[in-house]
Amino acid sequence: MAGNYDILIEQGATFSLAITVTGIDLTLYSARGQGRTTHESPDKAFTLSTAISYLSPNSTITVSLTATQTTALTAPSSGVYDVEYVSGSGLVVTRILEGSYRITPEVTR
Repeated sequence: MAGNYDILIEQGATFSLAITVTGIDLTLYSARGQGRTTHESPDKAFTLSTAISYLSPNSTITVSLTATQTTALTAPSSGVYDVEYVSGSGLVVTRILEGSYRITPEVTR
């Protein structure tokens, strides 16, 4: 069962979130994550960059957006997102985190 965590993305600022996965070595896995305005929306609001690291006994999935990427996001806005990890064969997909996102507008430019 995926964890639930709501995120705040500040337009124009770097966004990064580290997700600890306990007791699993994910070095042969990949990760992916997207945000959409609604679950049914065919259009992505953003695609998260992902990186996986492993330090026994835990793995960490880090998802991020650069400041340039968040500058391009529409603000204010909100929606839903999730993050999954995928086995090397692509046959096993596990949703690790889901929730809502909110994008706040940048003032300093």
